[in-house]
Amino acid sequence: MQRTHVGDVPVIALVDASRPYPAANVYPKAGDAINHYTHYLTSDGGVAMNFGCFLVRDGTSTVLVDCGLGPGANGQLANELRAANVSPGEIDIVVFTHLHGDHTGWNLDPGTGKARFTRARYLVPRGDWDHYRAQDPVPASFTRDVAPLESLGCLDLIEGQRVLTQAVTALPTPGHTPGHTSLLIASGSERGCILGDVVISPLDTENPDWPNTFDWNADIARETRIKTIDRLCEEGALVGGSHLPAPGLGHFVAANGRRRWQPLAP
Repeated sequence: MQRTHVGDVPVIALVDASRPYPAANVYPKAGDAINHYTHYLTSDGGVAMNFGCFLVRDGTSTVLVDCGLGPGANGQLANELRAANVSPGEIDIVVFTHLHGDHTGWNLDPGTGKARFTRARYLVPRGDWDHYRAQDPVPASFTRDVAPLESLGCLDLIEGQRVLTQAVTALPTPGHTPGHTSLLIASGSERGCILGDVVISPLDTENPDWPNTFDWNADIARETRIKTIDRLCEEGALVGGSHLPAPGLGHFVAANGRRRWQPLAP
């Protein structure tokens, strides 16, 4: 867990889990170029993936962005929330950057089948809802974590750019999934953005053209990635990335004509 602020708005990074994935599997077309970035990799050549969620508290609403891998994967979100002194019943809005199963795992209480965050509205990007509900077969994580929200009466579909609270605005950032959505944070003159999976590791910042195995549409994802990195670099915005090295907070900065990831100091 790490706390910071965008202006007067507290932002808390919550780490559900962290696992390495072989870099050659994540970036199969990088080839030998991956060897220039060993400083970003584990000792055995892995990309250390954080599975992060973020809490934004703007004075009127408490917003949880994404729900991690979940208790079935020994996720730590519940412990991280306790460490942040936030109870599940305090959360007003749960918003998903997208509907991959590593972002929806804590949605429901497996013992009761009810929504874990009892008073929250669960905001789901319509593009992802339509896409995954229409698949044959429907992904197991969608059936388990997402579909029940509709019958529980706590689901709202969102699309386009949409103001969620006085400080938080949802912004479409498609490519990783059809309805992928990032969350812009504004307070005074300061800006922040919770990216979801627009960028999945520091290698994406320096090599935004590299396709990865997780993106639904590589061309759209690349266009979104370049546009988003450039914008946030120019704004000096705080960045929260779901899979960037734990706890996933930092900035995109310009260096020698290139962009790179700069983690926030502990």
